[in-house]
Amino acid sequence: MPASALQSDFTGGELSPALSARVEFAKYGKGCRTLKNFIVQSQGGAVKRPGFELLDRLPGPACLIPFAFNNEQAYCLVLGENWLAVATHEGFILENGVRYQIRSSYTLEQAERLSYVQSGDVLFLACHGVPPYKLMRYGHADWRFEAMVFTPPLPPPEWDTRVDTAYSYALDYPRPNTGPFNPPPDYAYARSASTDENGATSYAYAAINYDLYKQSSSAEVTVAAVAFVNGAKKSDDSDSPAQLVTPYTYYVTAVDSRGRESELSEGASITGPSSNNWQAGDYMTLAWKGVPGAEEYRVYKSSFSGRPGYLATVKTLVYQDYNASPLLSEGAPKYEDPFPDGDYPGCVCLFEQRLVFASSLKRPQTIWMSKSGDYNNFAVYTPVTDDAPIELTLAGQEVSEARWMAALRSLIMGFSGLEWEITGRGDAAFSAKNAKASPQSYWGSSLKQAMIIGNIILHVSSSGSQVRSLQYDFGSDSYGGLDLSVIAAHLLEKHRITGWAYQKNPDSIVWCVRSDGALLGLTFQAEHQIAAWHRHETQGRFKAVCAVPHGFEHSLFAVVERESALYLERMAERYTGGEVSGSVFMDCSLTHTGAPVQTIYGLEHLEGREVGILADGAVMAPRKVENGRINLDYPASLVTVGLLYTADLETMPVEFIGASGSSVALKKQINAVDLFFRDSLGVQAGLCVTPGKLEKIRWQEVKWRTNEPYGKPPAPFNGIKQITTANLADNSLTVCVRSESPTPVTVLALVSRMQVNQ
Repeated sequence: MPASALQSDFTGGELSPALSARVEFAKYGKGCRTLKNFIVQSQGGAVKRPGFELLDRLPGPACLIPFAFNNEQAYCLVLGENWLAVATHEGFILENGVRYQIRSSYTLEQAERLSYVQSGDVLFLACHGVPPYKLMRYGHADWRFEAMVFTPPLPPPEWDTRVDTAYSYALDYPRPNTGPFNPPPDYAYARSASTDENGATSYAYAAINYDLYKQSSSAEVTVAAVAFVNGAKKSDDSDSPAQLVTPYTYYVTAVDSRGRESELSEGASITGPSSNNWQAGDYMTLAWKGVPGAEEYRVYKSSFSGRPGYLATVKTLVYQDYNASPLLSEGAPKYEDPFPDGDYPGCVCLFEQRLVFASSLKRPQTIWMSKSGDYNNFAVYTPVTDDAPIELTLAGQEVSEARWMAALRSLIMGFSGLEWEITGRGDAAFSAKNAKASPQSYWGSSLKQAMIIGNIILHVSSSGSQVRSLQYDFGSDSYGGLDLSVIAAHLLEKHRITGWAYQKNPDSIVWCVRSDGALLGLTFQAEHQIAAWHRHETQGRFKAVCAVPHGFEHSLFAVVERESALYLERMAERYTGGEVSGSVFMDCSLTHTGAPVQTIYGLEHLEGREVGILADGAVMAPRKVENGRINLDYPASLVTVGLLYTADLETMPVEFIGASGSSVALKKQINAVDLFFRDSLGVQAGLCVTPGKLEKIRWQEVKWRTNEPYGKPPAPFNGIKQITTANLADNSLTVCVRSESPTPVTVLALVSRMQVNQ
């Protein structure tokens, strides 16, 4: 019975061999048995991955951290054993012609365990055994580690006691009352005498300060920092004595230009009228010394040694209290070290304008949140206000440490044993007064960073061999998810994920470093239900990856070990059609651009190795690097040299489901295969009788050259190519596509034309 089996896309990715007979499975007809060095595009095609371009050799092992201020200012931070270097898309930052490098606060082992979160030009870092640090970017080649301090931003004010001179009582002196100088009777004047050159004496009169009119001593007096002024008068304008029976204590704090407040000053105590017995005109006067850096001051008041309450904010160094009632719902901060005795947190995040730390060694299930908008403020406020810092300890059935935190509609935390949601109660905004925690799932996590893709969190399970999603579900009002690796479980059965990075553009790919040095890719588009795995190999071992934005794409950086040497490499930009000469499909590659040359130098990093060559768009035969150079067949102006890699695509066993049933386990013969290509060159195709044994295939070269002139390389092909396959009949056949040439390949679909024997 003749039949045609269409595979219209490859969005199933590489599937586990355990699915070989699951023809009813929706992803079966979209998946592959092998997908090596091919990337699954969001639109469904399988495109040969770009090569990795060499940026520089590394002085030692390193891990990578992304730093993206915006699309134009993005960096790859390279952290080794107590050193930090900074790279951009073009390579390492140089200073005076030398690689810019500074001393790091972390060993390599600590750097690999770092938790980090970025805010503008600041990267907050957390790691057990090391105080929390900030990595500050002051310039392109000016980066600084600064240890975070949790001490008061300003010292508290000191009370001001000053010395004033008291004038004598006015009646001790004669009063001028004649002539042009005739003062009113309710003012007092002091007289001073002077003698002119003829010996004549004259007198001058100056008005005495009216506030001091009743002082009768001429000695100097000390004015207290806090004093009660009995200014009340009776109807006859005589003094109305106050009943001083209530003890009051006043405090002052200093506030800087960013609104950060110091601790309380020492209390200044005084006895005054009871709060319901103050008379009009009575007041307390306060004076304190200025604090450098203070923009304003806050005044607090207590009675009978009770809790201080807020009175007022002033910009002066004095304040007069006319029996104001303190606001007891606001208190001044008390600064304490949140991480005493070196018990430092291992996880950090930003949530609701707060800096969040979590999970120290001694307190693995404790969370610390800063004051809202003040990342260094972890002080204690009494009473607790809405924006006050928060310390919360989670109570669970097992004690596990926090691995990661992710800020979405609430704070989601991944621990080694389970996942938690931190949110506010009810519809009120999240605050110190209504914070609550509830467990969401019990899968656990192994890596320090989770991926946030849209509104979905991806995390690596505690075993290190599963990638799970976590997403809010309105029906259950909780977070749940899927195991995204179950359909490709063979990729992680004997290995675990040691690091990963998210390349948002162009195809939304999560890149995972496997413990054996392979690189796994997961094309993830939740809205289109795409979760397609693909694996990538090179002549070496991938050790670390990170991705940062660059123009319309994200640059993928990798640390790669090749014959005991370590290199920082970057995946080349995606080939988008047109001239092939500028494309890169070799690893650890270098490119010469300029005047035509026939000898390529500077290849010492590839000494003794066979390399591929793409010269002005034409593929030259591989040759061995000797003395750091190779000779070309002819001079060329655009030459890329690097390590070759093979890209393989193998379908799942081709089956047919018709009205009479499926072709599973039936003998079948594939007579021809139609391959849909886009911008492709250098492809072989064939059939595999023993799935996965590609070395046994009798490959057929796909012919590309059409009407190109002699001496010019063929142009990339767009369209359908049909290959006639060998006369094979078996109950399990797969179609295979291979590219060993350093040229672009994109397979959009394929059709297998077969004969099924009933």
